[in-house]
Amino acid sequence: RPLFQSLQALAEDNASFFQRSGTESGRRFAAAFAALREHGRRLEPALRHFAHLYHRFDLDEATPGNGYRSLVQTARCCLAHAVHKS
Repeated sequence: RPLFQSLQALAEDNASFFQRSGTESGRRFAAAFAALREHGRRLEPALRHFAHLYHRFDLDEATPGNGYRSLVQTARCCLAHAVHKS
């Protein structure tokens, strides 16, 4: 949740900042940050759902690995990168 909260706050701040610039590139950046905010808002419930389920699909108790777990980890890495770049 904190990662998504950070993404939402940063995307909102950046969208507002670039919208005020009044330039074409500023409007495009504002639209990109607005899209990033919206994607994050929609992605959070899906990742939370997968995080509650992925333990069911591990090979066994000693091997915590499967495609769902990898998908969640990859999405979290992408989110962390987006927060860092924002």
